[in-house]
Amino acid sequence: MDQAELADVLRVRPEVRLAPVPDGPAALAERLSDRGSLAAIRLVSRDAVAAGQATAALGAGATVDSVAELTGGDRAAVRAALGELRRVGVAWPDAGVVCLVPPVLERWKRAKGQLKVTGPPAVERGRGGADGEVRSAVQHLLRSAYALLDTSRPIVGLRQGGVGVRERQRLGKVLGVGEDDLLLVLDLLFAAGLLEQAGTAFKVTARYEPWRRATPARQWAELAWAWFWLSHSPTAQRATAVSKVESSHARAARWAVLRAGRAGLSVEGVAAAAYWFCPAVHQYVGGVVREAEMVGVVAGDVLSVCGEALLSAGNAEALAASVAEVVVPMRCEVEVLEDLKAVVFGQLTVEAARVLAASAESRTEDGARVWQFTPASVRAAFAQGWTAETLLAALDELTRQNVPWALRALLGERGRGQVRVRAVGCCVVAEAEVVAEVLRLPGFVELAPTVAGSVMTPSDVVVVLQAEGFAVVEDPSSGSVVVRRPKARAVTPVEVEPVELPDLDADELSTAQVVRGRNPKLPETAVALLAGAIDERSDVHIEYVDGKGEPSQRTITPIGWDGPFLLAWCHKREAERQFRVERIRSVSPGRP
Repeated sequence: MDQAELADVLRVRPEVRLAPVPDGPAALAERLSDRGSLAAIRLVSRDAVAAGQATAALGAGATVDSVAELTGGDRAAVRAALGELRRVGVAWPDAGVVCLVPPVLERWKRAKGQLKVTGPPAVERGRGGADGEVRSAVQHLLRSAYALLDTSRPIVGLRQGGVGVRERQRLGKVLGVGEDDLLLVLDLLFAAGLLEQAGTAFKVTARYEPWRRATPARQWAELAWAWFWLSHSPTAQRATAVSKVESSHARAARWAVLRAGRAGLSVEGVAAAAYWFCPAVHQYVGGVVREAEMVGVVAGDVLSVCGEALLSAGNAEALAASVAEVVVPMRCEVEVLEDLKAVVFGQLTVEAARVLAASAESRTEDGARVWQFTPASVRAAFAQGWTAETLLAALDELTRQNVPWALRALLGERGRGQVRVRAVGCCVVAEAEVVAEVLRLPGFVELAPTVAGSVMTPSDVVVVLQAEGFAVVEDPSSGSVVVRRPKARAVTPVEVEPVELPDLDADELSTAQVVRGRNPKLPETAVALLAGAIDERSDVHIEYVDGKGEPSQRTITPIGWDGPFLLAWCHKREAERQFRVERIRSVSPGRP
């Protein structure tokens, strides 16, 4: 092998570089020939397996021509298949004869039947995603990582390792991070050396501070590099988030699928034909594609710029340099609303996280993370050594001098307060109950519990109120109208259609009530089926109409509510999808 070929083998077979590092060609050849080579054949295609099995059967007579004759393939296809075996370090040519390393040779000698070399299946070119899709996935991954690392409360782990279901549910609720996002990010932070377990708690390592100060490109590169070489699939392991069970199946599927999609082929098409591209690990490709989209390696239906860079880079540093123009910093803008809630737009900086964590309570509302300023949170900041002046100065810096008066008052800043001015034509004065009835009429606004205002003139207000049956007295000296209770009026009965109201006994709506409220047209049996599937996360078959009016039949496994949408695993697309309940036309049990 030349230097480039050898580098490719070492990249595909990283286990051969473990200590003690081979000190020469003989030691490297011995390492490549041990039982680790059996894992390497999980990386090759069905044609490579067919050519390898034929080589094992032919023994010393295994030439390209004889392998082609035995497998029914043409020379070009057989050469390509044998080339795959060479690139994973399990085969080499010797005077025109193809040789296999001993463990692989013994394995394939015992193979039953004989596979054919067919050439790759037809896979269409994929639809490229926009740059915005890539940036959105990358930013979401980094935001989830920031949310986990920047939290002041330690992550509680299990004694046997990993993070339990209850702790993951707590983290997801507090930080606004979905289940799969949480599983993926926890594993990546652990694999990248940013989290470590000490006893029954996870804490950040010494690498956290330099990583947090690094550019977003470097931050993403370290997480993506850890994902590419991760030995398992985080989203496929729901029992524990940081699993110590090593399995090369997921890594092999990840490597095979992404390498196969390098020529602009549809990644979903490659996954659908995984029986050929990676027959030994084809059952793991669904999780690979889903996680690749979450990491930003796949956008649309093809490898993104970041994905191509990941396959070409030799290390995380080189990867960061390759994606520097794509993974750019997100602007951090903090807006404090009148209800004393702070919302962060863009990338949460270390300084913003420090100020908000010290002075406000982190909450999740409708899937978004907000910070609520309260008297207790401000007192806690003062207890940590902040003063009203230093905290106000820090908030002014974050909000660009746009701290609302309510928060300034909470911090102890004194002033004359705010005054609202409203133009009115006249005032209506009455008892509070009477004013409440007046406010139901158009053209009136509340000025006080016993005072309503209107832009109309006093004489016009008198006419309007008298027409409604109120007893009205005009006071020309003050520009006010004094109102007493309206006269009783005959009520004409009106027929209305009965409306089915939700049960009001329970403290919160049941799943069935939520489904019924979002799709009143569904029959009760369909509501019960769908609600049961949501509660139990079991399969259910639906007839669904998309935004373009196109109907389709889907088998889904509900995951949970994502705002107004039902988040579910779609068996047809083999991916998570959002469904509008109002677009579901029918529901039936299980698979069709």
